[in-house]
Amino acid sequence: MTYTGYTVFAGELDYGNGDPECGYKVYIGPNQYFVITDIGRGRYQWYAFLARPEDSEASEEKPDGSSMYLQNLFTGWSPEIHDILIATQEHEIEQRDLYDRPPSVFKPWNKGNVALLGDAIHAMMPNLGQGGCQALEDAVAISEELSRVSSRSELPDALSTYRNRRLTRSAAVQGLSRFASDIIIRGFDTPCKLGFYDGKFVCENLNYAGVVTRLLQPVLPIFFTIQFAFLYDGWRNEFSLKQLQFGLGILSFGTLLLLAFAATAGTEVLALGVGIEALVGVETAEAVSVWATEQSAAIQELLQNVGGFGGGA
Repeated sequence: MTYTGYTVFAGELDYGNGDPECGYKVYIGPNQYFVITDIGRGRYQWYAFLARPEDSEASEEKPDGSSMYLQNLFTGWSPEIHDILIATQEHEIEQRDLYDRPPSVFKPWNKGNVALLGDAIHAMMPNLGQGGCQALEDAVAISEELSRVSSRSELPDALSTYRNRRLTRSAAVQGLSRFASDIIIRGFDTPCKLGFYDGKFVCENLNYAGVVTRLLQPVLPIFFTIQFAFLYDGWRNEFSLKQLQFGLGILSFGTLLLLAFAATAGTEVLALGVGIEALVGVETAEAVSVWATEQSAAIQELLQNVGGFGGGA
């Protein structure tokens, strides 16, 4: 298991001030974001994701409780965040560090008649809501393979086939989940605003992350369309040219996004954020990380030389 760099506060409560027009809201800002979701019958869940060192729960004091701690962290954010935090009682709040695990490429997922599935083999970040979904896909693949078995001696081979069917899919989804966390928390910023608005010239948030976020806004819907098609549109956990095209498309576009944000999101994000460790192995991932560090340093030097976007990023 690898610590992802993030801790999450989560609360669940009866809440009467929810927005009836929108059941899921995400507020994004540098190094943290906040989610409010309607789970039905007057109950709401919220999540606060923070970029923090491992075991920050023990090292960061909260003398006034978790709710007040978060209210202070989200000062200046939407009043809706503060309203639901104030309404949440301390016993309704939990904090946990987030860990994940890329599925192993070189090691088997089974030993004889015993196989791993779900979080035991490909634990992933919760951003895409795919942890339970991927465990169910594992179960379906195992069921299909075992239904073809006619004797116990065939079980190890059947479980190996299950692993081969699920490796690419689970690695891609695990990588996408980490990628989403890294880009949302470490990369995206308030888009820059430069130009005339309501007859007045406006120049706001003119820094590297703000400029890149603005430039990527028109492109992101395309990526999300590909991503959701990959997650939900007829994947059969069988190798085919279509599935390979999906995976390569997401990997290519995701790498471009990570390169764009390498100067602000951190070079380890580029190396590991799209599941490259799972796909090519740790040694290759480390080599990519070294290359990414060099590229990021060059970007930072360029920004300093032009004297433009470096300061606010």
